[in-house]
Amino acid sequence: MKSAQHSRIVFWGRTASILSIVPILMLGYASGPDARRTGAPGDDGTCAASGCHGTSASAGGIELDVPGGMTYVPGEKKTLTVRITGSGAVSSPVYGFQASARLVSNLQSGAGGTFTATNSRTDVLCQDNRPKPAAGCNAATPINFVQHNQPTTSNTFTFDWTPPATNQGDVRIYIAANAANGNGTADNNDRIYTANFTRAPQAQSAAPQIRAQQPVLQAFAGGERISSGTWIEIYGTNFATATKDWGGLFQGNKAPTAIDGISVNIDNKPAFMYFVNPTQINAQVPDGVGAGPVKVEVVTPGGRSETTAQAAAVSPALLTTPLFNVSGKQYVAALFASDLTTFVGPVGFINGVVSRPAKPGDVLTIYAVGCGATTPVSPAGEIVAAPLKTVAGAVSLRFGPTAAQAQGFLSPGAIGLCQINATVPNVGNGDHALSFSVGGVESTQSLQITVQQ
Repeated sequence: MKSAQHSRIVFWGRTASILSIVPILMLGYASGPDARRTGAPGDDGTCAASGCHGTSASAGGIELDVPGGMTYVPGEKKTLTVRITGSGAVSSPVYGFQASARLVSNLQSGAGGTFTATNSRTDVLCQDNRPKPAAGCNAATPINFVQHNQPTTSNTFTFDWTPPATNQGDVRIYIAANAANGNGTADNNDRIYTANFTRAPQAQSAAPQIRAQQPVLQAFAGGERISSGTWIEIYGTNFATATKDWGGLFQGNKAPTAIDGISVNIDNKPAFMYFVNPTQINAQVPDGVGAGPVKVEVVTPGGRSETTAQAAAVSPALLTTPLFNVSGKQYVAALFASDLTTFVGPVGFINGVVSRPAKPGDVLTIYAVGCGATTPVSPAGEIVAAPLKTVAGAVSLRFGPTAAQAQGFLSPGAIGLCQINATVPNVGNGDHALSFSVGGVESTQSLQITVQQ
């Protein structure tokens, strides 16, 4: 119960009721104060000024850790850490805090984004003292306040902050914190600390531009056809100001849908992001993408750009790289299942790569993308875990006209990566054209594989 509710009881009750309410009122702040106690313009001071802890507040004694330092990307959620470094007046204090984010252009009533509680130790209130709804505080009371909901001996609190969705200029985060003796009374052994921290939006970048020719390619040089769950490469300009991948951005086993405020929508669904740089984005196509031409949209802090790609139920492609293009032949990047450090190919055909020809009966491991649905279903964007997810469509691998025994499944511990295990058929020596299909749909690649009996 918050103190605003207590105050209504005090006004309506008799003197005896007032006396019985006072200790409850004091302890009510143990579960967090009313809104507007961060010392920001328009606030009701701090908990020192309101009389719930001590008699005065001191500047300092608070640290704020924000990933990315002194700037923010509009709309990109960050996990903030408040650390109360003021020691208090007792040897074993208990700690609490409240924080709000304000637009520097309107410190009194401009909301500088929203807070979200990420653990059971914090709550978020709107400025009218109501718990923040999932949809956010309403337009009339937009500022929200994150705060402790129980006294704790830990001086550290974490929570999420989502800045304004568009560039609204500098944002200032106000924090008031306490190091108290925990006895439930407002005495001078409680210490209140205040601080504020300003974050500026990242410099506005130029609008992205997806290139006109071959703008979206399937990974592994699989052409312009894409499908749900496959990996794609998007090419253009002004995508990012730096090179960055998904490291540190996973939520549990789920890949991120944005990197530094850069995202991709495919058929109006968010894709899963792996890599960005100024001219290239690597992403996984989300589930449920329809067949035929679909919209592919790149969204950055600088703007949006869109193109179309041809989507199908499957778009199979085997792993290869430009490194495996030797003497005009594009070799598949196949490995021996019994030795995943040795590639299939002529001995020494690539400098620094251990390789040897395959022989009939060898079991090979070849990775692929675009294999389509699996049994059981494996959602896009999630790290693949047990049980084994087998490719639903029939998998075919052929050395020239000769079929190999092959099976396909999603590679455990990866995201959207098919693993094809195949036994080399009894074919003659030399290089053979390698064909691959899933569900009757052929890969568009022209690949070679080397056999030596």
